[in-house]
Formats: sequence, C-alpha cells, structure tokens
Amino acid sequence: MKKFLKITAAIAILLLLCYFGFFKYRQIQANNISIPDSTNALLKINVDELYKTIAVSYIKHPSQYSGADKKGIKEKVDDLNTGLKIPANIYIYSLKGKAKTTFFSTFEIADTLAFNRFIQKKSALPLIKKDRNFFQSKDSTFCVLFNKTTVALAYTPQKEQLKTVLQAILDKKNMVKLGDSQFNRLANLSDHISFQNTESFSKINFTDGKINFSNEFINQMIVPAAKPQHRTLNPESTIGMWLNAKFKSELPKKNQTETPSLLSKGSFFRFYKDYVDFEWTNTITQVDTVVGYEYNDDFERVEKKVLQDRKIPFISMNLTANDREVSDYLKSLGALDQSTGKISSSMIPLYQVYFKGSSGNIQLSTVKSTKPDLKRTSSDDFFYFKVDFKKLIKQTPMPLIADKLGTFSQLEIKAKSIEKDKIKLESELLFLNEDANALIQLLKAFRNGLQNQLNLKSALDISIHK
Repeated sequence: MKKFLKITAAIAILLLLCYFGFFKYRQIQANNISIPDSTNALLKINVDELYKTIAVSYIKHPSQYSGADKKGIKEKVDDLNTGLKIPANIYIYSLKGKAKTTFFSTFEIADTLAFNRFIQKKSALPLIKKDRNFFQSKDSTFCVLFNKTTVALAYTPQKEQLKTVLQAILDKKNMVKLGDSQFNRLANLSDHISFQNTESFSKINFTDGKINFSNEFINQMIVPAAKPQHRTLNPESTIGMWLNAKFKSELPKKNQTETPSLLSKGSFFRFYKDYVDFEWTNTITQVDTVVGYEYNDDFERVEKKVLQDRKIPFISMNLTANDREVSDYLKSLGALDQSTGKISSSMIPLYQVYFKGSSGNIQLSTVKSTKPDLKRTSSDDFFYFKVDFKKLIKQTPMPLIADKLGTFSQLEIKAKSIEKDKIKLESELLFLNEDANALIQLLKAFRNGLQNQLNLKSALDISIHK
C-alpha cells in the first residue's frame, strides 16, 4: 500500500512539474518577441494566466458555469477555427506618428487553409479583399495583412492608411526585443492584463467575484498633502469620498463671467483650499412646498401651496474654505436665508441644502440639524472613494441604474503619492456573485445587454412595420 501511494505521489508531482513547465515554456516563448522600436504604448493580455484562473474557479465552483462558460479562453478561440496560434501572451501596441487610438498586433498562423477559410467566409467582422493577402473591413477601421507564417492586424477608427506599416511589421523592420525595450517591465508579469506607456503603468486581475486594478501615473493636476488626513466617514454609507490635496489649476480671472453656483468649477476653485469630503449616508424624507393652482367659487384662478413628502438622499459635504468669504458670497447673491441657513434652489436645485460655516470649514447638507465633525485621522492615501451598489440601487429606484449596476456589489478606490508628481491608484470592484470569475461575469453581462438591445430593436422594427 505504501509503495502504491509513493508511486501515485511521484506521478502526481511529475504531472504538476510537466504542467507548470509547459506553461513556463509558453511564457518564455511568448515573451521572446520583437516589437517596433517606435512603440509608445503596449498592452499585454496574459492568456495562460487567465486560463488557469478560470480553470481553478471552475474546479472550485462548477455549478457557477454553464456549458459555454466551462471553456477557457484558449478553447473558445480554438472553437472559431481561425487557423491562428494563440500564444501565452497577446501584445497590442500603438506607434509614434500614428493616432493614439490606432492599435497593432501579430499572430502566428498555425493552419494556413483554416485561416484562409476564416478570413474570407467565417469572420465575425466581414472583410473585403483589397489586395493579395490584404483585407479590410467595410468601414476601413480594421486591416489584416499576412504571409505564410504570420498575420499583422490593425484597428484604426481614424481610417489611417496602414498597409505599409503592417508590411514593415511582417518584414520585421526596425524591431527591438521586448526584453531590451522600454517595456521590459511587462515581460515577466503574471497579471492578467498589464499596460504601459510614457506616462502610466497599469495592471488588472480577474478573480472570483472581484476585479483588482492598479495604475501608476504622472500627475500634473494636483499636489497631494505631505501627510494626508481625513474625517472618519460612516463605513455604512452609500457613497463616501474624501480628497486631501491642492489643485494646480489656475483660479478664474476676475473679469471672467461664471454661473452663480456654489458648486460650479469657478466657485469651487475660488474657495477650496486643500480638503473636501462627500458622504451619502442613507435616504430621508424631506418636506417640499409644491405650488399649484385651482379655481375658487368665483371661478378665479388662485395659487395653492401644498406640502409634499419626498424621499431624498442624506448628503453632506465638507470643504476647507474661508467660511466668512463663502457666506458673504452667498449673501451677495441673495442665495442664503440667514435665519435657516437654507441655500436657494436656484443655486442648488433638486434638494433643499443647508449651509454651515465655522473654523475654516463649510458644510453643505440636505439635513438642517447635521453638525460638522472636524476631527481627522491620518492616512497613507490622499484620496478615497467608495460606493455600495446594493444600497445605491435600493435608494435610487431607477430601472436603468439597476440594469447597469445590478451585477456589482461595491467599488473602492484609493490613491497615494509615491514619488514627486507620481501617483499610485488602486481599486477593487466586487461582484454580488462571489463564486464565479469576474471576467466571465462581465462577458455574460455584456452578452445579455447586447441581446436585450437586439431584442428591443427587433420589437421596435416589428411595431414600426405594423
């Protein structure tokens, strides 16, 4: 029995070594590529890591996947019978001298006959043969040029002429090894999707019920606080946000006209110093006065005011500013009721908003009795944002919001300063379904949304023709 177990264990270890060795070999091969030396942005899609993550998810939660979702990305592409070899990593890049939204990529051809059948008859995007081995979509936004071993692709919304560029890529002119380029940082990353250009570096990973995103980028707009601090927000809030930083934007010129609104861009930069926070705690009932008209006994049209209850969000916003200046500004516009602190609806429409100012802080709130708590706690982050989609949908009964955001549970974003003029942003998007892979859920939501649009269009066409 012991001998049998030892043999079984040895076989299992050998299979694991072969498994990881195979994927390691594919990664080495995929990263041993050349890109044009004029590349100024590079996107890497790690197909193997995505495949392994989804495969593990299926093993852990098989009931979460339908027949179509059980297959990995590689299998789904193979089912199309494109004739292309799907590498461990797919690289998509843009080039200097071309539009920023023009992208290129290359694939090896594994089966010439299958590829020719696919491109001429089975392609999901109808292609027109323009020249020998050169095809374009009808709107000229998608281009394909190939030889016996490789196909070069380009997507260009600007409809640029790209055949010469694609030919140079196929001929491997002016190329550089990925490991010797400015994008060598991407080569050994195991993240599902990674991106780099001259100003930013990003990574995205899809796990069960979660998407993690990080981005390091050059910052030219704000100066984060050297030692960030913030008010402690209610962790149960529907939406919470705070920012501890100064803006580099210029103040509006004195003779520049602006809309008399406290929340306009001009007014904000005029009074804002270095801190702002926003919090939507829950839903409250606000009493509004609705003006209507009716006829009296003499058939005269008279005004009638009716009190009406309305469900609104309990919102509060705090801003570091000279409270005396803001108060005087509101008074000069006749927009502040000094006895109640209410701001006129012409300045802030939709809700009744109340103003409080003290000790270099102003507060705007939909609840008159709200008292500002100015105590702050230290943080490594100068920016924070969180939204609870479940509460947002519940407190905002709008079908469109529920339809678009009903898949998600929570979004959280943080940002910190890591170098001079450089920021690192990290975010986490949680799904209601914590067991199925986030990418599969996104694709399914997109597919369902597309199908609903097609069904709606079909229904409209039928009603019109009737």
